[in-house]
Amino acid sequence: MYRSLLLSLLALLLTACDMMQEAEVTEVHPRIMPGEPFPDVVLPGLDREDLAISQLRGKLVVLNVWATWCRPCRNELPSLQRLGEQLDPERFAVLGLSVDDDKHQPREYLIDRKIKLISYIDLQMEIARERLGVQGYPDTYLIGPDGKLLISIEGEREWDSPRVIAALEAAYAGDAAPLQGILHQDVRE
Repeated sequence: MYRSLLLSLLALLLTACDMMQEAEVTEVHPRIMPGEPFPDVVLPGLDREDLAISQLRGKLVVLNVWATWCRPCRNELPSLQRLGEQLDPERFAVLGLSVDDDKHQPREYLIDRKIKLISYIDLQMEIARERLGVQGYPDTYLIGPDGKLLISIEGEREWDSPRVIAALEAAYAGDAAPLQGILHQDVRE
C-alpha cells in the first residue's frame, strides 16, 4: 500500500515538474517600451529570405504580429496591405509576422484573399513571446528609423486611414506625438 502511494506521489511530482518546465517555455517576457531599442530579431521568411530588423534602419517599420486563427488579425490585413501600397517604400516598411504553427496556413490564407503584405513566420512564437512580449493579437510595433520602438498597439486598427498615414508621416519626420491618436482610434474610422 505504501509502495503504490509512494509511486503515485512520485508520478504526481514528475507531472508537476513537466508542467512547470512547459510554463517556463511559454512564459511571456516583458514588453518593449517606447524609446527602447527594438531587438534585432531575424524574421524567418514565409516566401522570401529571412530578414534582420536592423536591415531596415533608416525606415519607419510597421511590424504586425498576426495569426490566421485571429479574426481581428484577418480583418486588418487588407488595410495593412493598402497602407504598404500608399507609403513610400524608400522610407517605410510594412511587414506581417504570422505566429501560425504551420507555414502553409498563412501562405494559403494570403494567396486565397489576394493579400500581398510582405510576411514572415514565427512558427514557435519565439520572437513574439520571448523577444517582444506579445500577449494578444494582433499586436503592431512601429519602429523608428533609428531602430527604437516608437509605440506598440494591441488590437485591430484601420491602418490605411488618412489619420494613420498622417501620423506615420509625422513620425518619420521626427514627431511621434500624433501616433498616440492611433492608440485611441476606433477600430473602423
